[in-house]
Amino acid sequence: MPVAHINLLQGHPRAVLRAVIAEVSEAMSNILAAPKDRLEVWITEVDLELWGIAGVPAAEALKTTPRPQVEMPFVQMVLMEGRPKEQHHRIIAAITEILHRNLGTEKARIRVHIANAQPDSWGIGGTPASVVRAAELAARAASAA
Repeated sequence: MPVAHINLLQGHPRAVLRAVIAEVSEAMSNILAAPKDRLEVWITEVDLELWGIAGVPAAEALKTTPRPQVEMPFVQMVLMEGRPKEQHHRIIAAITEILHRNLGTEKARIRVHIANAQPDSWGIGGTPASVVRAAELAARAASAA
């Protein structure tokens, strides 16, 4: 269920974006102990004319300032509530490092926001996650026995 939505300025090479998706997915799987088939990572590239920085479009700001000093990647994550703060801190650090390494963005400009979803307020296929998760846990327990 963990999801990460990465918002970036348009113009990064496709290979770099694919690497970001792969590395963020790996970090989420490892740090959150989440099976890869249960998580999603996607990137939205925003038109340079539609991203404002200090009151001007990024296209204008980039004329005088290098991209790593202009772009502010914004990552929105949704995790099921109940995870320890330590996991939150580790995933924030890991995603920041991945974006810094792949995009060249200054770490201080990277933002990661984690929203906690309540299982009764998160739907999976029309069913509350609390119900789906209970059924999955019962199935795993039955197969382990």
